[in-house]
Amino acid sequence: MTNVKTITFVALYALMVGGLCNVRAQMQWPVNPQAAQDYASDSEKAEDGDAEAAYRVGKALESGRLGGLKDLKKALSFYRLAAQGGHQQAAERVAEIEAELSQIQEKQEISRPSLGC
Repeated sequence: MTNVKTITFVALYALMVGGLCNVRAQMQWPVNPQAAQDYASDSEKAEDGDAEAAYRVGKALESGRLGGLKDLKKALSFYRLAAQGGHQQAAERVAEIEAELSQIQEKQEISRPSLGC
């Protein structure tokens, strides 16, 4: 019985400090068809150099507006694209997200036991 408690505790602790090899679960919900269409349109515009469209895509990916899935790394790439096009708010988000990610990475390196991943 003690082994089961120990294993359960270790598993819960690993998930709380960053997950086993960064495994994350996210809640999903149906995507609004209009939101999906807007995302597709903005993605195309962003690839063609539209900084405002790139910013909107970054916001959608950061917030999880598209089915509840958040993708901060992808959002950061769109924010960078928008910032390169002169979008000031995107440049601010790039700096903020990079600082947040750096702090998270530092905390994980300090507190996470090596799992051999």
